Amino acid sequence: MGVWERTTVHPPQTTPSPAAPPTKSGFLGGLSVKELATRVSKEVREDDCLGWAAQLAYYVLFAVFPFFLFLTALLSFLPIPNLMERIIAGLAMVVPGEAVTLLQDNIRQLVTEQKGGLLSFGILAALWSSSSAVVAITAALNQAYDVEEGRPWWKVRGIALLLTMGLSLFLLLAVVLLIFGPQLGGGLASLVGLGSVFELLWNLLRWPVSAGLLIVALAVVYYFAPDVEQDWMWITPGAVFAVLATLLASIGFSLYVSHFGSYNKTYGSLDAVIVFLTWLYLTGLCLLVGGEINAEIEHAAPEGKAPGHKTGA
Repeated sequence: MGVWERTTVHPPQTTPSPAAPPTKSGFLGGLSVKELATRVSKEVREDDCLGWAAQLAYYVLFAVFPFFLFLTALLSFLPIPNLMERIIAGLAMVVPGEAVTLLQDNIRQLVTEQKGGLLSFGILAALWSSSSAVVAITAALNQAYDVEEGRPWWKVRGIALLLTMGLSLFLLLAVVLLIFGPQLGGGLASLVGLGSVFELLWNLLRWPVSAGLLIVALAVVYYFAPDVEQDWMWITPGAVFAVLATLLASIGFSLYVSHFGSYNKTYGSLDAVIVFLTWLYLTGLCLLVGGEINAEIEHAAPEGKAPGHKTGA
């Protein structure tokens, strides 16, 4: 009998290809609008954003008047008559009328006479009070990302102070652009020689440009405040939501106070304070929900990080 020899055929050796990098998942991290809304609403309840918004309103209420104290002293050096009144009138576009009256009454008392210590005292009080609000925002955003703060307290406070100054600058630029937009448009039109067409376009564009400044300002806050590593984006979904939601909430609340609210009957002489505090509460809530939106998109995106992780995989 012959002997059959078996030969084993080995498959050719192949070098495993490296894993492909995760694909970009788009503006919403691969989530649909419905999925994102469901996840965010769940996180808003679990992270107690309503409670954090109340804390923010408390801090900002203490910071507003020192800030205007500093701003009043600073604007007195500019050769523009009634500049503070114009700024308050610009805020009246989004702030309820009772709150605007409250600001006007207190600011009018400040500008009746020059006080040498207004500038130094106002800037110190405003910075410290406002930075306390940013520290609270930092804690709330850390909770949104499910991480614990690992930076020393002095670094957190220092970042809060820098963010406070930056956010104030962006806010002032946006308000000034709204107030002096027509004058700036006319001056630029005559300078470049484009006439009334350029002036009309400028007056229309000053609104989205002002909103864009606020969106970038919030993007900076969402990037630096939480103790997580992120990729920088000039425009984030959370910042867009926060600005648009604040605008809509402000307009809706102003209409409610003007036509349906009865705060003066309930709170008497404190009605303006209550209206202002409620508006600050709504604004803070919109800001925190924007942070939750960014966090959920980060957690859902393939290139993002899991909840509780400060860095990506």
